[in-house]
Amino acid sequence: MGRLQGKSLMNSITVLAAVGFLLFGYDQGVMSGITDDPTFLRKMGLYDEVNQKVTNPALLGAIVSLYEIGCMAGALSCGWVGDRLGRKKTIMIGCTILTIGGALQAGCVNIGMMIAARMITGVGNGLNTATIPVYQSEISPPKSRGAHVSFEASFLTLGVAIAYWLEYGLYFTTGEVVWRFPLAFQCFFGILLGVGVKFLPESPRWLQAHDRDMDCKQVLADLWTDGDTTHPRCVGEWEEIRDGIELERREGVSTYKELFSKGKMNNRYRVYLGMMGQIIQQFGGINLISYYLATVFSQAGMDPKMSRLMSGVDSIVYFIGALCPIFLIERVGRRKLMFYGLIGQAICMFLIGAGQAAYKNSGIAAGASVSIAFTMLYNFVFGSAWLGLAWLYPAEIFGTGLRAKGNSMSTAANWLGNFVVAEVAPVCFDKLDYWTYILFGFVNIIFLPLIYFGYPETKGLSLEEIEVLFATQEVQDDARTIASHIGSHRSYDPSKPRDPETASRFSFNGRRSSRPATLRQQSHVSNKDVHLAHNRKEEIDTTASGASSEDNNTAAAQVKQEYQNENEKGPNYQ
Repeated sequence: MGRLQGKSLMNSITVLAAVGFLLFGYDQGVMSGITDDPTFLRKMGLYDEVNQKVTNPALLGAIVSLYEIGCMAGALSCGWVGDRLGRKKTIMIGCTILTIGGALQAGCVNIGMMIAARMITGVGNGLNTATIPVYQSEISPPKSRGAHVSFEASFLTLGVAIAYWLEYGLYFTTGEVVWRFPLAFQCFFGILLGVGVKFLPESPRWLQAHDRDMDCKQVLADLWTDGDTTHPRCVGEWEEIRDGIELERREGVSTYKELFSKGKMNNRYRVYLGMMGQIIQQFGGINLISYYLATVFSQAGMDPKMSRLMSGVDSIVYFIGALCPIFLIERVGRRKLMFYGLIGQAICMFLIGAGQAAYKNSGIAAGASVSIAFTMLYNFVFGSAWLGLAWLYPAEIFGTGLRAKGNSMSTAANWLGNFVVAEVAPVCFDKLDYWTYILFGFVNIIFLPLIYFGYPETKGLSLEEIEVLFATQEVQDDARTIASHIGSHRSYDPSKPRDPETASRFSFNGRRSSRPATLRQQSHVSNKDVHLAHNRKEEIDTTASGASSEDNNTAAAQVKQEYQNENEKGPNYQ
């Protein structure tokens, strides 16, 4: 049996990466039906038999939220583990740890064991969630990278749906199987992902960063050129990756110190964007609803049976919303989805709170219906925007040398925000009731200026182009001479123009980037030829008899791109 190639390989990678997010979603949703189950609460010593309610909401919140601390620890360790062992091995380690933790949760006998088991599970899930988007981004082509990561994120909602519907079915049974089986079932997905990823290739960018040139070329060839390592597309993309990594090495970009330094690559700003994006996702209120969805429906007047049923219906709406970015993100772009997603989430939160207020204060039955309807609409809006964007954007904006470290920091920020929301939600519901939703609605509004003024568009750019997009003018000039292949494989199809918003919006120190709004195809013209002809306003005739290049006889010459700029310069120009 030969190895997978082409679309079969790309589809296998995307589906298995999606299974990782399905597992993530299942873990997120599984506690929703468990936290209000009397059998579970009795086992944990948290059930008031007389009043039939939770005796210690803060401790219940700790069971839920300390899982996030484990996830944060796993994500933070990924910067070290992922760079040394590779993306594949990191995911396999994460699955092993997660499976062990899931088994311990299913067999727990007291609250202490449950907290410890959830933290162990969290470490494994943290490793996976910090690595899978990086792995997918480093393999996917620029024109569909956003769609691939959005597809993964849609499986998160599928995982939530599986958890909700499973718990609805188990509601009609009795005994501890009601909560033990859902906790044990997560091990199935962990084993499936851990075994499946073993048969996938390593990230080509990680291979190149570790000087495994031939392995890198072979992965690229298997993905795009039916195994032919001499094909123009394969060689062109390999040269872009090679040049991008050499540019990073030239600037000394690989350490945590560089990650938090502004420097020539502006890495500190990238860390801010990645971490803030994840914080925005969490403080937008998604886990206020996901972890405590049964509680939300109970507050709207539903009995436990109906709450679980509506949770299952809600998960379907959530999944439909999550499918939208697969078709929209490469057309609309990242920034617009971020911005309008926050507006939609804020409106939904306000109306959820208003509906519950009308129902509880005035007995208006329609208020409960409004609250339920906009809870579902909130999940639809969140699924169509922030669900995938918070994972995609950090995986795009860092260079290869810092991608694992930078994404580990942003993922850790996600879990920190997750922890805070999961911890305070029971207390907010207890003290503020429906005002909790109003509060989170205003939080969504507060984040709008950050998106509008702070986040550059990355739609359609290769990872190496994004690396240069954030850099200072000096590095951009340097890149045009020593890393001339950056941007070449992205426009292997020269009919695809560069997005003008991406080309012109981002600036450093008050200066707009000098990188051009369009790229031109150039097969037989060297850097020096372009420099000598820089005053020509028309495109250079690539078939002119006097044009020459040291790359003339290589396959890469067929896809090589140069920047059209009036001042080609850089320290290594000649």
